[in-house]
Formats: sequence, structure tokens, C-alpha cells
Amino acid sequence: MKITIWSDFVCPFCYIGESYLQKALENFEHADEVEIEYKSFLLSPESQYTPGKNYYQAFADEKGVSLEQSKAMMQQVLDMAEKSGVNINYDIAKFTNTVTAHHVFQYAKEQGKGNEFFKRFYEAHFNQGEVLSDEETIVRLAEEVGLDGTKVRQIIESKAYSNEVTQDLSESRQVGVQGVPFFVFDNKYALSGARPTEYFTQVLDKVWEEKGK
Repeated sequence: MKITIWSDFVCPFCYIGESYLQKALENFEHADEVEIEYKSFLLSPESQYTPGKNYYQAFADEKGVSLEQSKAMMQQVLDMAEKSGVNINYDIAKFTNTVTAHHVFQYAKEQGKGNEFFKRFYEAHFNQGEVLSDEETIVRLAEEVGLDGTKVRQIIESKAYSNEVTQDLSESRQVGVQGVPFFVFDNKYALSGARPTEYFTQVLDKVWEEKGK
């Protein structure tokens, strides 16, 4: 069974939703026969990191809401995260775009390290206050998952793998992705959003049953 996930490294609902998926897989007896593939999605491609501006204010400015509204919205996310079992620290998270990181992700996927790359960048964003648009940060994190730093620098400078990112985005529109996370099971069934574990369990069981027919 193949699960395709459109996601972005800075998407809290992706982080939360994938936690629920993993919990469903832990109780799925055929989990060792499940392949997971990530695809690129850009939540805020025009955003820029502003040194000294905290996440709450940056989000408020980006979305055109008040600081109080921003904090309230982030608190709702934190409550969801706590229920799912993942940690999110908006006091240190940095609001930025992920375009360059997705170019490098495509290289990571080519090298068989796409899933590791995604997980490392989630952790870096949500819990370690890393700036995911910073070249040196991207190189360091990429090296941590076993990628060649020199190659990563070349990709950043040349904007290589732009076509692969564009292809993922184009494919997302073709399958009807309007928001992330967006999960597609065996190119047949789709789930969107940070759904609780039971939703994933139901789809996993249904898809596996149909595979056996």
C-alpha cells in the first residue's frame, strides 16, 4: 500500500495529522507493507523571515489579524498538538518560507532520504527554532540526514529541482488538494486535515481489504 502525503515543513496540521497516521500504523498489522511518499506543498512561498519578530506577530502580519487573534489561533493549534502527542513551541519557532528547503527535499527524495528529511525539518521548525529559509541551516540539517553538503549548496545556488517542486504542486491541483496535509491511499482514497487516528485506521483497513479482493 502506498500513502502519498502533500505537506509543508511549517504546517502544524501536517505535523499533527502525521502523528495520528503513525499511531494508526502502529496498530495496523500490514504496516511493514506500507510505503509513504512525501510531496512538496508551499504554504507561504512569499513569506520572509524577519529577525527579531516573533512567530505570533509574524503570523498576525501575514494574515492581517490582531496579535491577540494570532495568539488565540496558535493556542488552538497547541491544544490540538498536545492531544496528538506532538510538541510545538511557537515561542521559538521562526515564521518563514520553505521554497529553498523543498528544492533540497527533492534531492533528498532522489537519494532515498525524503522521509527522514521531512521529519528532521519538522522537528527543526517546531521545536528547535531553526530558520528553514537560511542556507547554512538547510545545509546543516541536510547533512544530519546523510546528504552531501556540497551538493546541497549547489542546489540552493542554482535553484535546481525547481521542476520537481513545480510538478508536485501541479499534481496537487490535479488531485484536488486545497489544503494540507492531504493523504492519498493507493491513488484511490483521500483524507485531508489533521484527522484523529480512527479515520486513518478505517481507510487503512478499507484499502487493504480491497487490495485482497
